[in-house]
Amino acid sequence: MRPAGITISDYSDVSSDFNVLSLNKRVAELLSTAFPQPVWVRGEIAEISKTNARGHTYFRLVEPSPDGMGQPLAVIDCALFKSSRPLIVREFARTGEVFQLTEGMTLRIQGRVTIWDKGGRYQLIVQSIDPSWTVGNQALKLRKLVDKLRKDGILGMNAELDMPLAPLNIGLITASGSAAEQDFLHGLKESEYPFRVYAAYAPMQGIDTARGVINSFNRLLSIPDLDVVVLTRGGGSATDLAWFNDEHIAGVISQVPWPVISAIGHETDTTLPDYSSHSSTRTPTRAADFLVNRIADLMANIDSLAVVLHRSASRGVANARAELSSTAAVLSRSGRLIFRAQKQEIVTLENWLVRSVRSSIAAASRRLERCADSLINVLETGTLIRREKELNLLGRTLAASISRMFEIYSMRLDNLEASVSGNNPERLYRKGWATVRGKKGELLRSIRDTSIKEEIEVTLRDGSLLARTEKIIPGRTDND
Repeated sequence: MRPAGITISDYSDVSSDFNVLSLNKRVAELLSTAFPQPVWVRGEIAEISKTNARGHTYFRLVEPSPDGMGQPLAVIDCALFKSSRPLIVREFARTGEVFQLTEGMTLRIQGRVTIWDKGGRYQLIVQSIDPSWTVGNQALKLRKLVDKLRKDGILGMNAELDMPLAPLNIGLITASGSAAEQDFLHGLKESEYPFRVYAAYAPMQGIDTARGVINSFNRLLSIPDLDVVVLTRGGGSATDLAWFNDEHIAGVISQVPWPVISAIGHETDTTLPDYSSHSSTRTPTRAADFLVNRIADLMANIDSLAVVLHRSASRGVANARAELSSTAAVLSRSGRLIFRAQKQEIVTLENWLVRSVRSSIAAASRRLERCADSLINVLETGTLIRREKELNLLGRTLAASISRMFEIYSMRLDNLEASVSGNNPERLYRKGWATVRGKKGELLRSIRDTSIKEEIEVTLRDGSLLARTEKIIPGRTDND
């Protein structure tokens, strides 16, 4: 039974003898008969060629393997001619997207199934591309990737890092000279806080996005004392932003030592770094506001603590002043009491001393009177005169003895001085004597104190000689 709407020609009576071109044309007729209307085909883009001089673009649409790692299950060549491109660009523009074919992009394509008769290549001639399906499929892929990375524990690792209270040293990953960079820096500059920004530029769109972003993170690792890193780019189509939905970027974010702030796209855009970073903001300006507000909150807390500290200190000073006044009053009262008590003790002591002194003076007066009486008795009996004569005689005898002893010791001192003077080294040196010392400075008194070839020092009147013992000649000893 024939399907409705499909005409099948009978070629049984046609000769089976073809040349190459006629065969390809016959196959093309069969394809156009089997697929008289354009068909919708879903697949993933691979092997995009550069647009040629006539404005045509060729690529392959593949059916990926289930695990996404092996060889594709099927492949079909596609041709996007210059005449069809404006219509597709307008369709994407109506949905707010920019049309750009990229490898790995999933599409729902409407096209005619045909064969190029000259090349014998089976292909799909692209007439339209469904932009809403492409964007929706990218969102689905993002959700699956987020679920996978969350299950692997990668998404929450950067969020576990502590955001510094004063993130003043900032690493910035963005495109050089981009509007995102200018917006972010302008937001920081307006705050007048002392931010320091270290930029590591990377492509923010295209096939080199993931590699460039990862390299930028690695370059920032060499900068000490970074507080936070901001990954940012301005708005764009979902296709443009989809370059950030790379699990390698998420993996690096999970491993870096500082919190990362994702600020990619506009208010409604969401990319994988928004899930894997510590914090996410919708725009570069919002990222700057986040950091400025962080510092402002810290300053407000410091001001608040300063007010609390001032109030607490004021209360403490007031309390201390009151306690000091109370203590001073107590001390004053206690001091007066102590002063009166000590004054009474001093008066009592003074009275005691007066009585003691008077008693001592009276006793001394009595002893002095007794001594005077005894002295008078001695004078009257002649004892003092006799003792005076005896003392004078003893003094003369002592003086004579001291004079004789002085003469004796003076003679001895003269003899000793003569002996010492005779043994004075300087005097002996002048007579031709010398002293000999060993290598350690010890005085040599015998030939036994040295040996052959040993260095000796000979001291004469006007200096010293260094010599070496060549021969030892024994002479007379003390025992001879």
